[in-house]
Amino acid sequence: MPKFGELTTAFLLIAIFSGFALNYQYELADPFVSTVAIETVLPFGAFWRSLHFWSGQLFFLALLYHAVDQIWNPGAFSKRLVPRKHWTIMVLTIPCAILVLFTGYVLRLDATGRAAATIYEHLLLTVPLVGPTLNRLMASISDEGLNRIYVIHLLLSALLWGIGTWYHTRKVLMGGTAFLASAAASIALAGLVHAPIDLPGTKVHLIKGPWFFLGIQELLRYVHPLIAGIIFPALPVVLYGALSWTSKRDFMLVILGLWCLCYLTLTMVVLLR
Repeated sequence: MPKFGELTTAFLLIAIFSGFALNYQYELADPFVSTVAIETVLPFGAFWRSLHFWSGQLFFLALLYHAVDQIWNPGAFSKRLVPRKHWTIMVLTIPCAILVLFTGYVLRLDATGRAAATIYEHLLLTVPLVGPTLNRLMASISDEGLNRIYVIHLLLSALLWGIGTWYHTRKVLMGGTAFLASAAASIALAGLVHAPIDLPGTKVHLIKGPWFFLGIQELLRYVHPLIAGIIFPALPVVLYGALSWTSKRDFMLVILGLWCLCYLTLTMVVLLR
């Protein structure tokens, strides 16, 4: 059986290469129309878009499992076997992966994408002192459209491959079995389940964001955006990264477990609403 580290690498590779097939038909000037055109003009466009979408989702799920699995690895916190900088880099791949997936939702600019773009820009602006600067660097959607979102999507995808795989492992470890298994899973999902898009005329009573964002979406109803959208989602990344630097790992794991339970509860509330 291939290891989840190999599967994670394979899913990322499939997502990147399927993205190349879509890139030439995508137009920043009219993102929604070009996204629909990909499915109607590009040969097998619906399949390629679904392949890109589902391989990205599977990459993120495999990455999360790989990260959790490392906690139970006896040598994970050994400075000799796993240098702290390698652990830190693996930790940073998680928010990078989330941002890549999130910007992918925004780039289609349907009803869900527009709502996600608005929330994203407002969250950046809530950061004290540096909020406008962060928005200028990472969004500026109201003033300049999706230019920065598009660049972030491409750059972080390359960064995930270059640093998250090659530097993290010192070489890309991916066997043929892992690639074939990942390709089979991605192709099966792409063939069976259409990539989501809110087409014109669709009645949307409640816009639900990306599945990994639903907990934040619900929390935004009750607390300040800075807490719900910045501090709360950053907490598990900080705690997970600190596992390699502290001896109080049991306490950290309890806090992580409580955070996951809280986030799962918030997500279920949105799904059941």
